[in-house]
Amino acid sequence: MKKLLSVAASLAAVLSLSSCFQSETTVHLNKDGSGTLVEETLLGAQMIAMMDQMAAGFGGGGDAKQDPIKEMFSEEKAKKRAAELGEGVTFDKSEPVDKNGSKGARVTYKFKDINTIKVSTGDGMKNMSPMGDMPGQPQAKKEEPIRFAYADGKLTVKLPHPKADKPKEGEEKPAAEDQEMPDLNSPEGQQMKQMFADMKMSLKLVVDSGIEETNASYKDGNTITLMEMNFGKLIENPDGFKKLQSVDQKNPTAAMEALKGIDGVKVETKEEITVKVK
Repeated sequence: MKKLLSVAASLAAVLSLSSCFQSETTVHLNKDGSGTLVEETLLGAQMIAMMDQMAAGFGGGGDAKQDPIKEMFSEEKAKKRAAELGEGVTFDKSEPVDKNGSKGARVTYKFKDINTIKVSTGDGMKNMSPMGDMPGQPQAKKEEPIRFAYADGKLTVKLPHPKADKPKEGEEKPAAEDQEMPDLNSPEGQQMKQMFADMKMSLKLVVDSGIEETNASYKDGNTITLMEMNFGKLIENPDGFKKLQSVDQKNPTAAMEALKGIDGVKVETKEEITVKVK
C-alpha cells in the first residue's frame, strides 16, 4: 500500500509540474519525398529533479551521477522511437538543448519516403511521464496516426478526428465537469496560471522547397501548423480552462479536438489537406 501511495504522489507531482514541459515536432519534406522529422522536448529544472528522485525510488537506489536528460533521450530509445515512426525511418542525431533555464534534446530522424511515416498529434504528451510506464499509471489510448500520401509534387495529409468516448450506461462523467472553476485572480487561480504558463506543444509540416498552393487552415510561409497548444493562453480563458479540466487526458487527440477554436489552440479541422510543392 505504501508503494502505491508513493507512486500516486510521484505522478501527481509530475503532473503539477506540467508547465515545465514543452514539445515541438516538425516534419521537413524535400521535393523528392524524403526528409527529416525533428522532435524537440524541453523540461524545467523542477521536473528534471523530480525525474532524478523517481529514478532513485523506482530503480532501487539509482545512480546519483546519472543524467536524467541523457537517459531520457538516449540513442537506444531514439532508435526504438525511429521504428515506431515508420518503415525506413532512421535515427540521425540527438543534440542537447538549453533554453531559458529549461533543458532537453532535439532528436532528428531521417526518412526516404514520407508515405511511410506515422506521427500522431498526441505524440508530445507521451513524454509527460518521462520515467515511462510505472505501476498504477493509466495507459493512453492508441491513436490513429496522420497519414501522408505524396506523388508528383502533390502531398495529401489525412488527419484523424476521433470523437471523445461517450460514458457507458451507469458510468459517471469526469468529476472535473462538475467542479466550479476557481477565480483565476484568486491565489489558487494564480497558482494554476503559473503551473501552465510555459507549457506548449506543436506539430508542424515544413516544405523546404516551398508551398505553391494549399488548403491548410494555418499556413505561414513554408510552414503548416497541424496542431499547436499554448497552455499559457488557454489558462487565461475561463471557458478554455473549464474545457481543459474536463478533457480525457488518456486520449490526447480527442482532447485537442474538444479544445479547438479557443485562443491558444490551433487544430487543423479538415480531415484531409492538400499541398502543392514548388
